[in-house]
Amino acid sequence: MSDKKIKIDIQPIGKRMLLNEPANGLKSILDAGIEIKSVCAGKGTCGKCRIMVLDKEKKRANKKELEILTPGEISSGVRLACQQIFDRDLTVYIPSSSLSEKQKLQIAGEEELIKPDPICKKYFIKLKRTESGNAQADFNRIKNALKEKYNIIIDSIDQKVLAEMTSIIRKNLWEITITVRDHEIILIEGRDRTASNHGLAIDLGTTKIAIFLVDLVTGETIDSKGIINPQIIYGEDVMSRLNFAIQSKDNAKKIRKIVIDKINEAAGEICRRNNLTDKEITEMTVVGNTAMLHLFLELPVNKLCLSPFVSSIKESMDIKARDIGIKITAGGYIFLLPPIAGFIGSDHLAMILAAGIHRRKGNYLGIDVGTNTEIVFKAGEEITSVSTASGPAFEGAHIKHGMRAAPGAIERVIIDPGTGLPSIQTIDDKEPVGICGSGILDAVAALLKAGLIDKKGKFKTDSGNICRDSKGESNYILAPSGGSRNKQGDKSIPETGSSFIPQCGEKDISISQKDIVEIQLAKGAIRAGIEILLEHSGINVREIDGTIIAGAFGSYIDPKNVIDIGMFPGIPLKKIRQVGNAAGVGARMILISKKQRTDAEKIAKKINYLELVSYPGFDDHFINGMQLS
Repeated sequence: MSDKKIKIDIQPIGKRMLLNEPANGLKSILDAGIEIKSVCAGKGTCGKCRIMVLDKEKKRANKKELEILTPGEISSGVRLACQQIFDRDLTVYIPSSSLSEKQKLQIAGEEELIKPDPICKKYFIKLKRTESGNAQADFNRIKNALKEKYNIIIDSIDQKVLAEMTSIIRKNLWEITITVRDHEIILIEGRDRTASNHGLAIDLGTTKIAIFLVDLVTGETIDSKGIINPQIIYGEDVMSRLNFAIQSKDNAKKIRKIVIDKINEAAGEICRRNNLTDKEITEMTVVGNTAMLHLFLELPVNKLCLSPFVSSIKESMDIKARDIGIKITAGGYIFLLPPIAGFIGSDHLAMILAAGIHRRKGNYLGIDVGTNTEIVFKAGEEITSVSTASGPAFEGAHIKHGMRAAPGAIERVIIDPGTGLPSIQTIDDKEPVGICGSGILDAVAALLKAGLIDKKGKFKTDSGNICRDSKGESNYILAPSGGSRNKQGDKSIPETGSSFIPQCGEKDISISQKDIVEIQLAKGAIRAGIEILLEHSGINVREIDGTIIAGAFGSYIDPKNVIDIGMFPGIPLKKIRQVGNAAGVGARMILISKKQRTDAEKIAKKINYLELVSYPGFDDHFINGMQLS
C-alpha cells in the first residue's frame, strides 16, 4: 500500500483530515471530532448528513442518494457523507444544517478578524508626588502627564471618577492607569492595568438576549451567555409589550426595569466566572429591534403602534450606563447604533455589517429569522430592507406541543412515505417532551413530502399516524404517550389503511391542523417580504448570487425543507450560507473597533426601507406565500 496519505479539507470549519486508506465519509468526519448529524445511523435513509463535494470531478450519486437528493442538489455536488468513500484528495463543505447543535454554536461564534481599536483605551502614568508650593490640581497633573507621554488631549473627567481621583492616586503611590474615551477620563485605577480592558456586547432580542464578554485589548470574545428576555411575561410579541408600556408611566418603567435587572444579573455572573468586577467593564454596545431599544431606553412608544411606525431614534447614541441603571464602570457608556425604521432595528444593521452584505458584489439576500424577520436585499449598489411579522411560532409559541430549543425538544423529523410513520431526533437525544421551531418546520415539510397534507396545509388522509383530538380535528402523532421514540411498527399507532382513527392521547406529542396554519402564517409573511424585495428591485430568483440566513434560529433550520415548503424561493443550496447570530457578531465588532462603528453608520444611511403593509399587492403576495410548494 502507498505511504501517501489522503487529504480531506473540511470547510467552513477549516479542518484537514489525513487518511491512511480509503474510508467511509461519515465515519471519517465523526472520527475527526466533527459532530455531523445522522438520524438513521449511516443507512442513507434520513438525508441529514448532507455534504457538498467542491472538487470539479465528482463521483456519480448512488441509488440511495438519487432517492434522497434532488437533481439540483446532485448537480451542485451535494452528496450524503454516509454514502461516500473518501479515497482521494477532496475539499468538502459541511452546511450548518448538517452539523449538531453543539458544533453549530461553535461556527456561529466565528467572525472576521478585526484589528482592535476600541473607543476606550488605557494609559499608565507615574505622577510626581505633590511638593510644597506646588498647588497644581491633580486633574491638571493627569492631563499634563497624558499629553506629555502619549500626546493624549483630555477635555473632561466623569464626575464620579473625579470624586474618587485623589484617594486612588495616593493609595496607589502615584502610579495609576487612566481609561480615556473620546477625550474624557471615565476610569482611574491603581498601578498598571493597561493589559486588562473589557467590554460587553448585547444583542437585545424580543425572545432572547445574548451577552458577550470581550477583551478589548485582543478583540477576543472571552465568554457569553444567552437568557430569555424577561419582558415575555408582558407579551410574546412586540405589539403586546408596546401596548402594555403605553398604558401608564409605571408600566413603561416596569417593563424597562425587568430587562435592565436581568442584564445586570447575567453580566454580573459572566464577570464573576472570569474574575472580573463590573467596575472593570469600560464600554457596552447594545443592538436590538426598534421596539426593544425604545423600551430599554424608556422612550415614547406611541408612534411605533400606528402606521407609519415612526422611531424616536435616528442617529447613534452614547448614554452613560448608570443613567439607565446598567452596572459597569462608573463613567462607562453604552453605545447604540441607529435603528433603520419603525420595525427595522440596529440588530438588522449589525447583521448586515457582520455578514458583509454591503461589501459583496452582485445580488445578495440576507434573512434574519426570528419573531420579527428582517430581510435585506442588495441589488448592485442599492440596499433595501423590510420587516415581516413572522410571529413567535419559530420559538415554539402558539404551537400545541411547542417549546424552545431545550433538551428533549424534537428538532428533526422524517416520515416514511410508505408507512406514514415518523423518525425523530431530539436535542441531546433525550426522551421527547415537545417540539421546537426547527422540528415543526421539518414536520410540515415531511408531511407534505409524504403526501399527508396538501398545498393548503390540510390533512389528506386519516390513516397511518393520524389521531383525532377532543374537537374531532386531525393531528399527526410524532411521539406517542409513554415517551416511545416512535419507531416504525410501534403497536400504539394504527397501520396505514386502518379504518380506526384513535383519540389523541393527552401525552401524545403531535402536530395539529392549527400548528400547520401557524407555520403557514409565519412562512407566508417571510416569503411575501422576499418576493416584494425582488419585485421592487426588478430581480428574479435566478439572479440571486447568494443568500445569507442569520439569527440563532436560522442556524437550526434545514434550508432544503424551508425551500420545499415555499418559505424561501427555489434558491440553489450552494448559494445559501447560514451564519448564526450575526447581530451578536456585529455588536462585538462595533465594541472593539471605532472604524466598524463608522462603517455601520454609513451603511445605515444607504438602506432604503419598504413598508410592507402599504406596498401594492402585499396581500396577494402574503396569501400566495401561505401555500405550501
